[in-house]
Amino acid sequence: MAELTQKIGQKIRSFRKKRHMTVQILADAICKSKATVSKYESGQIVIDIITLYDIARVLKVNVSQLLCSEQTVIQESLSEKVPSFFKGMSQCYMYYFDGRNNTLIRCVIDILEKVENNIYKTMLYMNIKNYEEYQYCENTYAGYMKHFDAITNLTMQNLDTPMEQYIINILASYLDAPTKWALVCGISSRPLMPIATKNLISKSPLSETEDLNKKLRISKEDIRLLKLYNMLAVT
Repeated sequence: MAELTQKIGQKIRSFRKKRHMTVQILADAICKSKATVSKYESGQIVIDIITLYDIARVLKVNVSQLLCSEQTVIQESLSEKVPSFFKGMSQCYMYYFDGRNNTLIRCVIDILEKVENNIYKTMLYMNIKNYEEYQYCENTYAGYMKHFDAITNLTMQNLDTPMEQYIINILASYLDAPTKWALVCGISSRPLMPIATKNLISKSPLSETEDLNKKLRISKEDIRLLKLYNMLAVT
């Protein structure tokens, strides 16, 4: 129980920092003392469900974002088949290379509760600083993951800029592997323009080496296919 309350407290602290909110401001908003909120964040006090919803409302997040997803095997019904790549997975990691500032961008995807067969609620945390406080990120997206026979896609919406839709397409997710390539489409805010990137989805955090950066850059083969199809393709 202590470990669980600490993890929830860490998430509250991460989202509070992202909102540039002090402990005192959060405490006043939920009618608690500063000392009490500090103990929530450090995991010294178990948070009741009503207070947890109050905190989520003030931080402008879904209450599920404050809870801890467990790495449990997803049970399949007769009408559902989870692709091999996603079996037993409640979290994965995504990388792409931003050539505007020559930076590797790391992201975390949380796979939350099942909505219906083959459809899961998901959260995407983009451009995180570290994996311990990944909710403290540049952009947060909410949406759904849908599994089909040949492809898995995620349709996400930026929680701070609702006009931005973020779409992730992962080919052949029914084949198991440590990583999968994905084509991602969205809207950049630096500057404002539609973009498409090639991304790598991984079951576990990857070593951030120059070799990884090289893989994520647009290659000569990518350019050849772009000229051939007049489309950016990721296979």
